[in-house]
Amino acid sequence: MRQRHLRYKNLLVLPALSTFLWLGTPANAQSVPARNTPPVQDNDTTRQELASFNQFLDSHPELTRDIRKDPSLVNNDDFVKRHPSLQTYLQDHPQVSDEIRENPNAFMRQEYRYDRREDDRDINRQDLARFDQFLDTHRETSEQLRKDPSLVDNQEYVRNHPELQAYLQEHPAIREEIKENPNAFMRQEYRYDHREDDRDRTNREELARFDQFLDTHRETAQQLRKDPSLVDNEEFVKNHPALQSYLRDHPELRAQLKQDPNAFLHQEERYDRREDDRGINRGEVARFNQFLDAHRETAEQLRKDPSLVDNQEFMRSHPELQAYLQDHPGIRDQIKQDPNAFMHAEDRYDRREDDRDRQELARFDQFLDSHRETAEQLRKNPSLVDNEEFVRNHPALQAYLHDHPELRAQLKLDPNAFMQQEARYARYDNRENGMDRDATSHRQAASFGEFLGGHSEISQHLSEDPSLVKNQEYMENHPELREYLTAHPEVKQELMANPQSFVKSAQQFSTTSNTAPTVKTPMPDPAKPKQ
Repeated sequence: MRQRHLRYKNLLVLPALSTFLWLGTPANAQSVPARNTPPVQDNDTTRQELASFNQFLDSHPELTRDIRKDPSLVNNDDFVKRHPSLQTYLQDHPQVSDEIRENPNAFMRQEYRYDRREDDRDINRQDLARFDQFLDTHRETSEQLRKDPSLVDNQEYVRNHPELQAYLQEHPAIREEIKENPNAFMRQEYRYDHREDDRDRTNREELARFDQFLDTHRETAQQLRKDPSLVDNEEFVKNHPALQSYLRDHPELRAQLKQDPNAFLHQEERYDRREDDRGINRGEVARFNQFLDAHRETAEQLRKDPSLVDNQEFMRSHPELQAYLQDHPGIRDQIKQDPNAFMHAEDRYDRREDDRDRQELARFDQFLDSHRETAEQLRKNPSLVDNEEFVRNHPALQAYLHDHPELRAQLKLDPNAFMQQEARYARYDNRENGMDRDATSHRQAASFGEFLGGHSEISQHLSEDPSLVKNQEYMENHPELREYLTAHPEVKQELMANPQSFVKSAQQFSTTSNTAPTVKTPMPDPAKPKQ
């Protein structure tokens, strides 16, 4: 062991000593080789060993985590036997095996430094991150490219994968890097992906808790996933007290979210997808969901406290649940194994079903909106959907039901119930649309009013001539207005659609609208640059 330790030390000291001896030796003696200088090949061999083991670890991320945490595991026969890939690798690479077994900590420190240096090579990390995001949403392409990176140079393959083709066209820097050395780029992307997974694992508890929070606050979830930067928007957070309270109670998560909202929400979405792919049988979840739909009170109690399925008194007082679980041993076993996980999966399934139902209702409502006569007849008598003659005499309805078999099945199962749901949806949709439009216009006018309040000169100009917003020269001479509208496209759309009424409504929210200066600023010539 001591000899090997000295060898590592000498690898660092001897090259410097050799240089010193060479400089101090007479010219006629320089051709005599230094007896104590180790062969240069020895250093190269060590580097090759590091590179080889690093590649092995890159393709075995679970082993990597274990061995980097405890390098001595390579000397643990039980551990090596439990990991045949490691056992085979060490047998096939005796030099690496000798090095790492003699001093696991020293070797793994070197491997870790080598790994970091590899990460600092030419390939841009941002490019890796962006391409990793693309691959995350194109799993099949991802698997094929990781198996054979050279496919990015295969024109036929790229043509057959138009999304990849479009992505590479839109990201020429990534295209050049990946084409220059496909294997190296994909190797680094693979390592980046595993590091992302490691970070996911590190933050898993935070992600799991935040995922549960978002599952119970669907509207907030949708808004944050559309625009993660909203977590830094004080007004948005203030208007969502549950989110405000959650972030206050979880300072570590708040810090991560604020540091990089897009990255964190991207992780949360990946976690959410993985949760959907867990081992819980979806068919059983679906069947139990149907049972709970017919037993609302039981459903509410179980969703609040899943552990009730193990409470004998609760089960005795709910004989239908007791009978159901006896008749479905698969569901009983899964739910008893982990009540919280199963009920969480059922709750998510239930919400997805609700989303699908809403989509079906929305589509059928649109169909009825464009077929008023059919709509009136069906709302008066929903059973007509089961009347073959009626359906035949309404070919548009016949075609629609043919193209939407799930909706047709729901309609036929209980026409009255479905048409009542559709009528409620239509009423709600009409009310929501009106409220949404009013609320959206209100927010946009308030936002522009706040801008005008801080720019009294522009406010004055627009109050006199709102059409200036369509004057290109005026806009060029007022970059602050131009930048504001670029950052608020929804305000710009409203403003351009009807400048006069929008400016008027916005100035109601402007702090300067009621305190106009006594001496008005003269209206500028739009063509003349601002001084």
